[in-house]
Amino acid sequence: MIGKLVLVLIFGAVGIWAQEHGATEKQSNAHGAAEHKSDGPKEVSIWWKWANFAILAGGLGYMIAKNAPAYFAGRNEEIRKGLEEGAELQREANARTAAMEARLKNLESEIAEMRTKAKADIAAEGDRIQAETATAMAKVTAHAESEIAAAAKLERAQLKTYAADLALRTAEDKLRGQLNPQADAGLMQGFLRGLN
Repeated sequence: MIGKLVLVLIFGAVGIWAQEHGATEKQSNAHGAAEHKSDGPKEVSIWWKWANFAILAGGLGYMIAKNAPAYFAGRNEEIRKGLEEGAELQREANARTAAMEARLKNLESEIAEMRTKAKADIAAEGDRIQAETATAMAKVTAHAESEIAAAAKLERAQLKTYAADLALRTAEDKLRGQLNPQADAGLMQGFLRGLN
């Protein structure tokens, strides 16, 4: 379309230049001889210029009338599509902005909820640890008491054994102190009599 328009303009300009150049040469060649005939060629030259201009204007008008509506309709459609796309992008951006703002509002409430939950979890964990510590302390105390009872029982048994051993030694020492050869002979005789 634009290429055709350029060609028409070039041919029109070349035609005008050729007419002017031809008219200028005729005037310079016949300057002296044609002074009295100067009215004739000027009128022919002006009519050719007007005819050339009319052809050029008609051709340009035809080309513009033929191609301009389609060009402007296409351009109008492109602009309309661009505006629709821009409006759609604007709606999408507004929707995304609203979603982000909603998420930010929810984020603040979620953070507050997480803090509350964390405090509750910490308190529950502290209670659990205290309960476990109390249970562990009770187990340690019970174990220590059972060990102390076992140790006391063992010490009592050892003390009884030691006391019995000490009593036996004391009795043996007493008996040895009381035993002399005469008492020994008397015991032997009593033993023998018990056998008979």
